[in-house]
Amino acid sequence: MMNWLCSTMLICFCFNPSMTYTNNEEFITDVESCSLHLNSMEDENNRIPVGLVVAQAIHESEWGRSRFAVEGNNLMGIRTFDPADDQMKPIDKPNASWGLRIFETKCESISYYIDLLNNNHHYKDFREERMVQYISDLVDLEKLAETLAIYAEDVYYTQKIIRILRELKTYE
Repeated sequence: MMNWLCSTMLICFCFNPSMTYTNNEEFITDVESCSLHLNSMEDENNRIPVGLVVAQAIHESEWGRSRFAVEGNNLMGIRTFDPADDQMKPIDKPNASWGLRIFETKCESISYYIDLLNNNHHYKDFREERMVQYISDLVDLEKLAETLAIYAEDVYYTQKIIRILRELKTYE
């Protein structure tokens, strides 16, 4: 019985849905599938709303077509300042003190993003807002997006994510 359980857990934790998108609709579906899979391993109150993951992935990776997404499997614009991490430098900043992390799979970059939002001190406001929404059983993706200004240097970042969230609603 224990061997079966360990094998099942290993498969669940090691399996990541593959992403083989060729267009925007498939990109959304692949990001949703990965997000749902990863969220299934989180406590209910620690799950990241799939729509928010999709909106940020669209923005950060240009629908999965950016150089960082294609060559580094980085859909979420995850940076690293640790020179020991596998990373890619921006073409226009080859000597930057940071780089974008390289991941084994695209789904792994979403896993890292989920862990970042759930554990990094910079996203305390996000976690507090998510808990308020969880307790009230009312999800407001735009309000959650407003807590993510620290995610990027762009002062208009949250407005851009909110715009994408609104555009995605027209597809539902």
